[in-house]
Amino acid sequence: MSQALGVWLRLRMAGVLPVLLLSQQITRCDGLASEAVRGVIGSRDMRATEPEQSKPSLQTEHKPKRKVTEADAIPMMQIAGPGAIRSYAGTLTRDFASFSPRRDKFVVILKRGNLATNTNDYWMALYKTDDLFQSPQPRTLVLMSSSSNREAIKDIRWLADDETILFLGERPGETTQLYSVRCDSGELQKLTNHPTNLIAYSADATGDTIVYASEKAPKSVVSPEFLRNGLVVSNESMTDLISGQIHDDERQLFVRQKGGIERPLHVPDELSGKVWGDIVEMYLSPNGQYLALKTNLTEIPTAWRQYAEPLLKRIITRDLPKGVPSWVFRYGIIDTRSGAGHVLLNSPVSYYGSEVAWSEDSRSVIVTGAFLPLTGGDFLDEKKSTHRPYALELDALTRSYSTLGDGDFQLLDWDQRRGVVKGLPRRRDSAAGDAQPEYYEKRGHHWERVNVSPQMDSGPGIEVTSEQDLNTPPKLVVTGSKAAQKAVLLELNPEFKNLEFGLVEEVEFAGAGDRAVHAGLYLPPGHVPNVRYPLVIQTHGFDPKGFWMDGSFTTAFAAQALAARGIAVLQIPDSHEWDETPDEAPKMAETFERAIRYLDQRGIVDIKRVGIIGFSRTGLYVHYMLTHSEVHFAAAIVADGSDGGYSQYIQFLSASPYAASDSEAINGGTPFGEGISSWLKRSPEFLLTKVETPLLIQVASLRTLSSQWGIFSGLRRLGKPVELVFLPTGTHILQKPWDRLVSQQGSVDWLAFWLMGEEDSDPSKAGQYNRWRSLRRLADGSPRRTSSSP
Repeated sequence: MSQALGVWLRLRMAGVLPVLLLSQQITRCDGLASEAVRGVIGSRDMRATEPEQSKPSLQTEHKPKRKVTEADAIPMMQIAGPGAIRSYAGTLTRDFASFSPRRDKFVVILKRGNLATNTNDYWMALYKTDDLFQSPQPRTLVLMSSSSNREAIKDIRWLADDETILFLGERPGETTQLYSVRCDSGELQKLTNHPTNLIAYSADATGDTIVYASEKAPKSVVSPEFLRNGLVVSNESMTDLISGQIHDDERQLFVRQKGGIERPLHVPDELSGKVWGDIVEMYLSPNGQYLALKTNLTEIPTAWRQYAEPLLKRIITRDLPKGVPSWVFRYGIIDTRSGAGHVLLNSPVSYYGSEVAWSEDSRSVIVTGAFLPLTGGDFLDEKKSTHRPYALELDALTRSYSTLGDGDFQLLDWDQRRGVVKGLPRRRDSAAGDAQPEYYEKRGHHWERVNVSPQMDSGPGIEVTSEQDLNTPPKLVVTGSKAAQKAVLLELNPEFKNLEFGLVEEVEFAGAGDRAVHAGLYLPPGHVPNVRYPLVIQTHGFDPKGFWMDGSFTTAFAAQALAARGIAVLQIPDSHEWDETPDEAPKMAETFERAIRYLDQRGIVDIKRVGIIGFSRTGLYVHYMLTHSEVHFAAAIVADGSDGGYSQYIQFLSASPYAASDSEAINGGTPFGEGISSWLKRSPEFLLTKVETPLLIQVASLRTLSSQWGIFSGLRRLGKPVELVFLPTGTHILQKPWDRLVSQQGSVDWLAFWLMGEEDSDPSKAGQYNRWRSLRRLADGSPRRTSSSP
């Protein structure tokens, strides 16, 4: 699935210091973010600035190498851009450079965390194409900082004048609004002043018409209406009711015309869907009249059950109440002038990515990642039509269409003058191999695949990528179409030369079902062969070509910092073969057990000192292992995790039926009547007496606190060693530097304490270790199974 939507579905559960920690009592944890880190961005001027005034210095003096701490990962320079905030490791490796219409220049968005100010600092760097192979120097157009969990600069759009860039921006303490900046003068202008955050937007070629999606303002529970009459609860979440603010994830659309005139744009009933959540995809035609909009359907046509692509079929066949978002998507068209709408393509959109591009005359669109309608249009093999998505060209008004090739691809470019489309075979995961572009030429009313020629792919012919590997930090690199044309645009983190990283190697072993599993093994710096090290399994993904300081995400994971403490780390991917079935957790547990056995046989790990970290979906796997596996873990961490439990299920049932239906799928039915027997066997929440592992639970936001309470309170009642850390204003994938430091440094401290008996000498952590020693006495007083190799 696309990185953004894929992660959203996999993370479907749904601060500032002091942080609340709950174990035997509620205490405070201070001092974790009191020290500024060298190399953070010093300037946070919100205006467009000249390069010499605003460009952060990336040079550092050569110093003796030292071991990595988590405070080194937070200010790491990263490549931001579309979907980066939800991507593996929070950074992009390709398709991040935004070129101007004439391709004579492009911009790249960079970001880093600033521990001194608890902000994420972003800037927009401009490059001239002609200078790329002649000592290129970027010009900084915009610097902005975000004190929230949102991006400070995102969604770059060039206007037809080749000088004006639109983007969503945010200043500390403010909401996300629409801005423009001119490349020639550097003039920065704030275009909207909406009372809530803008989520997404689309503009016509000139910027005269803009459509944007915004949050709805939350409703107060303590309102005159509710105080007088009470509130009849329907689909409100328990967390919202307790907090006193009812949030609505449906987004509102507005049209902004030339001169700043704005008006609402309603989603017509004909589209049978809503604009929902933080991933909003819409595309305005060049003339500003038609909006292609992807909606989250609240009514799914019964005939769509014929679609056989496995992930789509699982979601379509969910048993959900009427009128709620189904997480099945379809494209529609809205006339921005009349407000009328119609379905563009009566078929679902793939979860593995989709793009839309309008023709210059605003009449037709190319849509990728769309399944074919079950009737009409091209007559292809029925099995092919229902099993996979396609790339199509459609008439936006008549809805007639033709296919481009015999499958799907990621749309890269549409040269309308030559009638040629350039695409890249769709990658379904970050570990997919390199693919070469494909070209399609329109001949009459049909498209045919053709070989590339200089005439078809003329122009600058350059590609901007991030060059990196498991042990080499990323740098911006440009390659040209001519032989030997290659240049380094920017060393993103030259200060890393002063750090001693643990060696990372790709390993392969047989997981459940004898499926080949490729994972990343982080070895402690200066590791000695035949020495057995403590091991921590980090779950939720692996990229064999990516340089990861933390792991797949920033919540809880801390691979290099753990390696620096003398702990081997295995970064292991998920398998989706058994997703949302009763086999999912057992099969993943078996894969983790086999991973431990593999490393034990290689003589790398001490199986009596093994820990594991689960985040979001993989929290389910950790909870399952703690209650079902014969492997004894010395310590475990679950951050904002699923647990397959009754408490989470009940809390999701009204406010998030989709998430609740997932619990039904993995437990074999509903937990009512005879169905409860299946839950009693599978659900970890009913098997807490079997837990013998000290467990740290991290809660990344107020909205997920209640969903983590069942396991925590149950273990406390049983006298088990458990601690809960609550970040009141965090988010699922942690963004703010202080939140990240609390979570990730907390993981390192917790695992070093239980796996190695080590304590940080920092005086501010004295209270932390007093609590943990008390928990260790609880653990030592409890019966424990005999440690054994899996």
